[in-house]
Amino acid sequence: MRRPRKLRWQIALSMAGTVLFLWGFIMIGLRVETSNRLENEADSLGRDIRSELREQVEIYRRNIVEDRQEQAGAILSYNLSGMSLGLTNPEGLEGGMALAIIDAETGAELAHSQLAYGYGHEDGIDVGQRWHLELDSGLDDAGQLALARWIVANRTHSWSFDVYPTGDENYPGDGTVARVTGFDEGGCSLRVQRIELVHPDGGVETVVETAARGETPVTVELAFMRLSSVLLPDWGSNGDGQVDMERRLANFREAQAILAREQAGERRAVLNEGGRFSGGTYGNGYGYQVARSCSFRLAAMYQLRWTYLSTLMLAALVLLILSGYTSRKLSRPLERLSQDAADGSFPCTEDGPIQEVNSLAAAFNAAQGKLEADLRREQDLTRAVAHELKTPLAVLRSHAEALLEDIDPAKREHYLAVIMEESDRMDALVRELLDLSRLEAGAETLRPEDVDLEELVRRIFARLERPLAEKGCRLSLDLAAVRVRGDCEKLERAVANYASNALRYCSPGGEVRVKLTGPGGWARIAVENDGENIPAAELPRLFETFYRGDSARSRDSGGAGLGLAIVRGMANLHGGRCGAENLPGGVRFWMEVPAAY
Repeated sequence: MRRPRKLRWQIALSMAGTVLFLWGFIMIGLRVETSNRLENEADSLGRDIRSELREQVEIYRRNIVEDRQEQAGAILSYNLSGMSLGLTNPEGLEGGMALAIIDAETGAELAHSQLAYGYGHEDGIDVGQRWHLELDSGLDDAGQLALARWIVANRTHSWSFDVYPTGDENYPGDGTVARVTGFDEGGCSLRVQRIELVHPDGGVETVVETAARGETPVTVELAFMRLSSVLLPDWGSNGDGQVDMERRLANFREAQAILAREQAGERRAVLNEGGRFSGGTYGNGYGYQVARSCSFRLAAMYQLRWTYLSTLMLAALVLLILSGYTSRKLSRPLERLSQDAADGSFPCTEDGPIQEVNSLAAAFNAAQGKLEADLRREQDLTRAVAHELKTPLAVLRSHAEALLEDIDPAKREHYLAVIMEESDRMDALVRELLDLSRLEAGAETLRPEDVDLEELVRRIFARLERPLAEKGCRLSLDLAAVRVRGDCEKLERAVANYASNALRYCSPGGEVRVKLTGPGGWARIAVENDGENIPAAELPRLFETFYRGDSARSRDSGGAGLGLAIVRGMANLHGGRCGAENLPGGVRFWMEVPAAY
């Protein structure tokens, strides 16, 4: 069984669920919209990249023409690496790109972008031999991350890590030189094995050591060196920007894999959502290939993180205020109503601000009224029983005391007869009380049978012919042939109570009229007697237990106030109804029960 909670908590929890559902629905819509916007921006960037790649092809061609053919491929690769950073912004996107320029005729790759890259000069900025540094072939994911973190920790002047010569007018160095060991790939390109910083004091600091291997390594010292990585965060006067290096590296690796699968001619190059490949030719003998990988949904969630937090806090604040206000509005009237009911402060207020609470208060008041009426009825019943038993008990006691004395034997028989008569009267009263109690408790059951109601009524009222004649009264019967399905004994008792009531209150010289009809599926018996009218205010109460009007309804008339209550119980038990009404110069009592067909 669930533990009950206070109404305030029930309201708060229900409202919290609703608010959180609406908040989540709105945030999902906002995330979808942001994700679509980022994807559209990425598509637009892809179109721009294709235009920029055309420019890089022209630079490559000029380098070949201008006698820099040896370095043209390395320069192109360096430039492509910088262009591949396009999807790392805006913040949180962390997308990766892989770019390549190919020979349109043969399909051979001329240059591609790298993850870690750099260059340097032996004698200073653009002075002396220029060397291009290739690191990707010797670095796994851990090596790429370690190099990027080292650059972030040691860069001071720009986005990349730079070693400047001592004579530079903008950023004069302290005499530190970069010592690079690797393998000459031709075209002034070194496949890096190790990079070290040699400080003026003779100290040597290792920047990176790769897994590159070859036959004859060469070592060069660079007075100027620039070392970069696509994993670096933004750099500015306020420090490093935010970056998720692992997610960015995974996207770059996937972009490289898409490019590799496409170049290998695999049927499906793009395997993941957020991946895309495009390629084409420029009509000048060169072509391009662009692969990208990015989770736009994650990027949208990252960009919206503060929106999520702020709106959630705002929703929580609104929920707190609204639920507090609403719960007070609802719970306080209920708590007041509960307290009033517990204290017995009736009637409860029915003019509060909440209609349902007012209805509940009205129900409480009605229940309290019924309870008070039942209590009064029980008190009246107790008084009535005491009153009904008081007289016969007094008679019994007085005659019993007389029998104890030495009285005339002739009177003894009379006294015993009186005692028996009063005992019978008390026994009848107790039986009627028990019958009425069973009827009101629903303990009485019907033994249904086919009953000829005409014969039953005729038989009962035949017993009244002589008593009525002794009072100078007449009996008139107008009985239709009506049959019912009911309990014969109980119907007979109800009709007999009507008969004795008519005999008791018919005025001398008057008439008792009995009519039995069967209109509309109902059997209706009406018993009329001439006599005084009953006050209109007393008519609805005639069928209450022990109720006797104050117009000559006394013990002397023979009634205990139970007969009509029993009639009502018998009628209800049969699914019927009963009532009384005044007539000119008399009273009519009637009862209806369903007729049988």
